Formats: sequence, structure tokens, C-alpha cells
Amino acid sequence: MISPRFHWVLFVRSLVAVEEHPPAQVFRLLGRFLAQHGQEAIFLEERGNPLTVQALRRRGVAALRELATAWPELRYHTVEHRSGAHLVEWLGRTLATADLALVELGVDENLAYWVGQLTRPHFHTILVDLLPAVPELEPHRHRLDPSPFTAVICHPLNIPAYRGRTSARRLIVVDGPPEHLATAIAEAAIATLLQTAENLRLTPTAGQNGSDPPPVQRANGGTG
Repeated sequence: MISPRFHWVLFVRSLVAVEEHPPAQVFRLLGRFLAQHGQEAIFLEERGNPLTVQALRRRGVAALRELATAWPELRYHTVEHRSGAHLVEWLGRTLATADLALVELGVDENLAYWVGQLTRPHFHTILVDLLPAVPELEPHRHRLDPSPFTAVICHPLNIPAYRGRTSARRLIVVDGPPEHLATAIAEAAIATLLQTAENLRLTPTAGQNGSDPPPVQRANGGTG
């Protein structure tokens, strides 16, 4: 992948709890992929979140030590829970120099909502929904409005939850082992960012043929 250098902010449920939370491994691999390709990325997770607490109870400080020693290229910070005006102000500062923000479904709903609301022509937001058939995520999936986000990247089984709630052009399907998912997410996010920039450049002539929106896209270029 060859692309301009972008500043990524990734809000994840947990980067520590690999065994408790399979997407943690995907996000670790995503961070490594971005670092290897000259991208600037920082991962943020809420301090004291249940997944990380569970991992720390099971493994102790070894869980944090493993993340630091085995994944030294990852920039990772815990952040305090915020709400209301304090949350909005903090997000404004945190995302001021970012090009795009990825939000994992299941992080604090207010945070996810406001990240989506901050979507702008030159600041892109992507909702990432990788876990199917997890009951605790169903309320998040149906309460969070996906339409403000630049794109939604999700598992094939989660697509029905988003159909009709956002443009089909914004739905991107990813599936496969963690290494494949990490690469697919990175490439889909950058392709979305670059395509949006191109659409802005071509705005005067875009959308004049009255055609229907294309089907859901797979990250590898296929259709869902």
C-alpha cells in the first residue's frame, strides 16, 4: 500500500484483552501494518473498561508487558470517561490534527456518536463492527446512527443492521483471519478517504446520471 501519510485516531474497546476480545488482535495487526507503511496512528481505550480489567485479573501486569514488548510500534493510551460538553471539547482537541478516526462498535455510545457528528469533508470517520452474534453489541448496533460516518466497515453478518440506515456506498464488508482483516481495514479506510477527496474535487459533475447506488462493497473489490 502506497499512500500519503495520514494521522489516524482509533477508539477501541480494548487493545490489551486479546483472549477476551478477538478484535484486539486485529487492531494490533492493523497498528503494525500502519506503522510499517508510514502511517501515524494512536489507539485510545477507556481506562478501566471491563475487557481490560478482565484481562488484568487473569494475567496481571503480564498483559500490559506483553503489549509493550511484543508490539513496540503501537502508540497506545488509556483515557478517562467523559460526557457532555467535556467529551465534545476533548474530542475536538484530540482530533484536531487527525485525518480520520476509526471507532469500534461497543465503545462508549456518546463517544461514538460525537465522533460521527464531527465528520467533515476533510476529516473522515469510520465505524468498525467486526463481531457477529454478540448479544451485548446488539443495542449499540441499533441505537448508534451510522449515517454521519464516512463509512461502516463490518462483518458480512452485520450488514443487515445497517442497510437502509446509511448509503450502500458507505458499507464495506470485511472477513477472514486477523492478518487479512487488518490489511483489509487499512486499505478500505484509505481508499475511502482518497475516494472522498476525489469526489470533492469532482463535485460539480458527480451524481448527474440519476443511477441507483452500487451494492455493498467488499474490501477486496468484490460485492456483498
